[in-house]
Amino acid sequence: MTRPMADARNMVNLNRYPMLDLESAEGAAFARSCREEYLQTGLCMLKEFILPHALLDLAEEAAGIADEAYFCKSAHNAYLTADDADRTDDDIERRQEKTFVGSVPYDRIDQGGQLNGLYQWDPLKNFIGYVLGKETLYRSADPFGACSINVFVDGGEHGWHFDESEFTVTLMLQPPEVGGAFEYLPLIRGRDDEKELVTGLLDGKRDGVVELPFSAGTLLIFGGNQTIHRVTRVQGEQPRLVPVLCYSETPGQVNSESVRQLFWGRSGPAADLPTLLSA
Repeated sequence: MTRPMADARNMVNLNRYPMLDLESAEGAAFARSCREEYLQTGLCMLKEFILPHALLDLAEEAAGIADEAYFCKSAHNAYLTADDADRTDDDIERRQEKTFVGSVPYDRIDQGGQLNGLYQWDPLKNFIGYVLGKETLYRSADPFGACSINVFVDGGEHGWHFDESEFTVTLMLQPPEVGGAFEYLPLIRGRDDEKELVTGLLDGKRDGVVELPFSAGTLLIFGGNQTIHRVTRVQGEQPRLVPVLCYSETPGQVNSESVRQLFWGRSGPAADLPTLLSA
């Protein structure tokens, strides 16, 4: 017997974020302000989105399956494109950044738990679609990537990069003891001085860099394709736990088998989940 899914209305701070009815005067005004924030800054950040008691439950749920994460260590350029040997060594697209992060796939998450209850909640999906300017938004159909949990253990980091996808939706459940800051240089993609700015970042310049106050319980809708960003190196025994909620403009969206293999170490169901902590 399948137990009922957790009710997100008991998790979300609806007094502060009235998203149950976006056609009401209050809901419409709230949604418009979030849409304007996204257009102006490239992100919409909702602090204390999760109520304190629910945050404890969500963090405990995520921590309880953090050891199910598949870890990968990689080097990449800021554009996440393949290395081109025809480019000169000082070309910005040959500069390598380091990333070390784990991910718990969706098929390891309790389908009747708190996190999936939040992911399956239509008012949240509809609100995110409005903020992004999408007429219709669908939850991902990918068995691993629909709703996963990023796990940054000691030494974990995500180097400077632009996302390949237009947007991401993340929820901070547990910050680390030290490090793990989310930093970004907003809306520079396509600017005349884009390459100069990216080069400066990789050289250690801090002009214009913003550190997001990504505290526990914060929901973030982020246009990472236009804004370069990173997660600084994590230190300490407490991992940084951040679920990633995936949506698409088209129904039935799934990742390729190669993407599944890269991020979760397998392309289909498996009894045992391998890790590559030292890869």
